[in-house]
Amino acid sequence: MRHGSKPTIRDVAETAGVSVTTVSYVLSGRSGGTTRISEATQGRVHAAVRELGYVANRSARGMRRGRTELVAVAVADLEDPRDRALATLLAAILPEHGYQAVVLLGGGWRQFMLAGGADGVIRTGASETAEDSAAMAELAARGVAQVLITDDAGAGALDANRDGIPDVPAGYDVVPAGSESPEALAERAVTALLGRLRS
Repeated sequence: MRHGSKPTIRDVAETAGVSVTTVSYVLSGRSGGTTRISEATQGRVHAAVRELGYVANRSARGMRRGRTELVAVAVADLEDPRDRALATLLAAILPEHGYQAVVLLGGGWRQFMLAGGADGVIRTGASETAEDSAAMAELAARGVAQVLITDDAGAGALDANRDGIPDVPAGYDVVPAGSESPEALAERAVTALLGRLRS
């Protein structure tokens, strides 16, 4: 490892005396295919990680896997109590399902998502602009998972899917807010998003 540079997975492998593949298996929690990785080897890899201060590069992993393991949480205004509560709840719930939340304010979500910044987006009910509609249509065409939590779900215009969450033909789910608590809305939004991410 060069002085002053960040440690790489190769540095961890060299320090632990194992292959890069073995380090990858140990750090990802995978079994190693048909080869079992001993507890001693796993211990050496974890010790090397601690010694070197290695931190996995999530962007590189996402590029290899074709996903970011991020979900954008787009809110209009963190001063709004419901938006703030939803952002907080979603940031706590998503990691339980293997995703990190990236909270975005205002219209910044469009550029972030169109640039491939996250695997999916959960938007709270800000009024939809022509730019929002165009971005959502483009993301739907790309197969990006989208959920909109809104007070104005266009009553009667939507058909409920098997989860009871209205499904919009444009390629995103709508979670009508109604009088539900932020906790219930966050859970329903994550359920809808995971359904799209796993399909």
